[in-house]
Amino acid sequence: MSDAPVAAAAAQPVPDSINDREFILVSSSGSAVSTATPTRFRYHQDGQMVWGEYYGDTVALGRFVGRRDGDVVSIRFAHRLAASEEIVLGMASSTIQWNADGKLELYEEFEKNGEAHVSICVEADRRGAWPELDPAQRSTPQLDGTTFILEESTASTVSAEPTQFEFDENSGIVWGFYFGDTVTAGRCVGRYRDGVLDEFFVHHVIASDATLLGDSSTTLGSRPDGRLELIEEFVLDGVPGKSVCVQVV
Repeated sequence: MSDAPVAAAAAQPVPDSINDREFILVSSSGSAVSTATPTRFRYHQDGQMVWGEYYGDTVALGRFVGRRDGDVVSIRFAHRLAASEEIVLGMASSTIQWNADGKLELYEEFEKNGEAHVSICVEADRRGAWPELDPAQRSTPQLDGTTFILEESTASTVSAEPTQFEFDENSGIVWGFYFGDTVTAGRCVGRYRDGVLDEFFVHHVIASDATLLGDSSTTLGSRPDGRLELIEEFVLDGVPGKSVCVQVV
């Protein structure tokens, strides 16, 4: 009799959305897991687009973006280690499933230092408050709170209502939201250092109704009038391109 609820839960399909759900890391072949302060992930989902944040015993600050295809979530992430100032970029694939206890879990496969690893995260109660970001950990020039608009792109024609990018930044990690004439919504995350922003991004394309993942390398510069500009070389759905964005002041 005691196994009936577990079997019933396991037989159910997983939720169509994991929006606003939180998971904690319970095991990993890549590192030791703290039972007192395990890494905690908060997921957001809009259609196939997935993004979120995480922190814990080994991670001071983390952000990720990705795409959900059925029960599989492909993510790209950036985080700063708690023990040093190193910023780690990577990617992983998680399967959403029920575990033997009838709880929702993420079975994640990822690569670390050239070796394949597996980790498991289990859904946990939401935390009301997350750690405050340290304003002293902003970069120079400061990207936190900046807004840019797309000026030119090889991937599309720029209209009178160009795509707009809004950035947050802390501890060398940059993340943001964007939207415009060709993109309903998009999310990006990356690492900023030495004038270069390496990013992963996901967005929903209006014309094709597709959700696409991509990556880019962006040089940050300034114009004679003092506005910042982003010169970006990207690969979207396997196709390379280039774009230029300018700061809105």
